[in-house]
Amino acid sequence: MTRSSSITTAVTVAEIAEIRPLVRAHIEFERSPAVLARVWADTIAEHVAAGRLAVFVARQSGTAVGYATVTTDVATWTGEPFAHLDCVYVAEDSRGTGVGRRLVEAAANDARARGLSELQWQTPAWNEAAIRFYERLGAGHRSKERFTLRLA
Repeated sequence: MTRSSSITTAVTVAEIAEIRPLVRAHIEFERSPAVLARVWADTIAEHVAAGRLAVFVARQSGTAVGYATVTTDVATWTGEPFAHLDCVYVAEDSRGTGVGRRLVEAAANDARARGLSELQWQTPAWNEAAIRFYERLGAGHRSKERFTLRLA
């Protein structure tokens, strides 16, 4: 990397709140209608405390420049648990510096440490730069469409 950097886990509300601007930028980048609630950091911290979510933060020179979040899911067909990389995002001016690779590696290492044998994720089909990045990591992909059914 060209700048000093670190990957840490975010656990406290304050640590999680630090990535709120990155999460907003990610929502905008993916053209999502999602809106962050005022209590977003509190809610995420509750999920972290309950073991439902892990949050990794990339910092360069002390400033948060990227994040990744991981949940655990179970594959119905195999009955095997796997790690789901729910989000990975790097600020535009920090792309190409190795931050994304280090975030995915942190997520994969965490999954391995928990005995999981697979890390899965998805990205919009139009995000060709991300697809190339994931392929350079050695990831394979299958074409699928993502659907969302609002329940409330």
